[in-house]
Amino acid sequence: MNEKVAASSGVSLRKRYFFKLMTNLVGMGVGIGTQSIVPRALGPASYGDFSFLTSFFYQVVGFLNLNTSTAYYTILSQRQHDAGLVRFYLYFTALLGVVLSSLVMFCFAAGLDRIIWPGQTVLFILFGAVWAFLTFYVMVFNDMSDAYGLTVKSELAKMMIKIIGFLAILFLFLQKWLSLTNFFLYHFVILSVTIGFLIWVIRSGGFSIFSNWQLRKEQVKSYIHEFTAFSGPLVVFIGVAVFEGILDRWLLQKYSGNVQQGFYGLAYQIGTLCFFFTSALIPLVARDFAISFGKRDIGEMGRLFSRFVPMLYAVAAYFGCFLAVESKTVMLLLGGKAYTGAVLPIAIMCLFPIHQTYGQMNASVFFAAGNTRLYRNIGLILSGIGLPMTFIILGPTEYGGLQAGAIGLALKMLVLQIVSVNVQLWFHAKMMRLSFQRFVFHQASVIIYFLFCAATCSFIAKAILPADHFVLQFIVSGIFYTIGITALGITVPWIFSLKRNEILQLMIDCKRFVRGS
Repeated sequence: MNEKVAASSGVSLRKRYFFKLMTNLVGMGVGIGTQSIVPRALGPASYGDFSFLTSFFYQVVGFLNLNTSTAYYTILSQRQHDAGLVRFYLYFTALLGVVLSSLVMFCFAAGLDRIIWPGQTVLFILFGAVWAFLTFYVMVFNDMSDAYGLTVKSELAKMMIKIIGFLAILFLFLQKWLSLTNFFLYHFVILSVTIGFLIWVIRSGGFSIFSNWQLRKEQVKSYIHEFTAFSGPLVVFIGVAVFEGILDRWLLQKYSGNVQQGFYGLAYQIGTLCFFFTSALIPLVARDFAISFGKRDIGEMGRLFSRFVPMLYAVAAYFGCFLAVESKTVMLLLGGKAYTGAVLPIAIMCLFPIHQTYGQMNASVFFAAGNTRLYRNIGLILSGIGLPMTFIILGPTEYGGLQAGAIGLALKMLVLQIVSVNVQLWFHAKMMRLSFQRFVFHQASVIIYFLFCAATCSFIAKAILPADHFVLQFIVSGIFYTIGITALGITVPWIFSLKRNEILQLMIDCKRFVRGS
């Protein structure tokens, strides 16, 4: 077993990222294919119901989790052979499932279901809860495979499941069986199979999960103390953040309806596609953050942060800025004319993942350093701003709200995200002795350059091609945009956090690959 563990631990960051990236590329292709099928088949109303219920229960599970999943990943990355830790956390996840079930049953018994889930049937409410719990378990076992250094095998398994899952969706669509009920059932099968494969990967890697369920009393006390020290300061913040997230979608559902919910859901999912490339590297760098801080090597943490955060930000911006400019075409391709009201929300939410990259990396630094109190305090202050914003933007006009629907919610999310990540960034720059101004300048420069390039390329494509060939316009615009951004990266390599010699080496490697040498 030790040889397997050593081998898995020795897998390079580059190789692990490659397989993460390949899975995310497949995931992006599957996501694009799925998003071009499901919203059309379900329609804005049913798609809005799915988006509302899954978002609601995902937030609830996030609250019950109390960020222990991040603590678990961080601790397990540092102590890979702690089998007791695994057993303890699996007991905790089972308890979480019991609590979730009890809360749902209580809401039904107390007659609160019509208030909490307006316009939803009992079956779909239960489906939403099951979806969230299975999604949580996928995250737990995926984090375990990353913490153990088994990323390559787990990503290959997930890649295969994603492809099979898309073929299943396509089959349901062609047979005209893609109803909201069947879409939920499809997710249950795919999520369950993914969990099974991840468990198999972990066990084949030499790590035991189910061999011994016994825990000594002293172990339980020790783990409770460790998790409480990590997650305890976040309880209030997580509660407020979850309440804010639920309130966002509830007000949108209550006062703007499930069609607006469908517009926002589509916009959010399209924005998520922009995050596929960057999300591949984030958990791997987070693992290295945890290891570096465990060695008290703040200099290495600063090097990793300076190296990867601007790079991932620029990659996310490459996709986000282009899709934001082309939001109308994206809407027609992935949703159809029934989603015309989603054009502006799509444009806004395509910009959201750009700073989400900073948000994920900032959180990784806070958790790796165990500085959860500061993370909580920043979050509480910003939630204090976000809660009144939520009511003003989404609330009914008769009570002073703007009832701005999907557009308002998307704008609120983007503004708070930008403010939040830069406040967090200021503290990280101070801790790691980095230039805060340099990071802010890079953020602004990338957005300005990329949006200008995307808008220029879109204008040229529309000027030289007929208006009714919008797909061809989109493709040509994308080609021009990619050439423009590539030229910018070669001319100004710091945009992608690269040096000129690294650009030259990359070009040489590409030539060798093309020649087959």
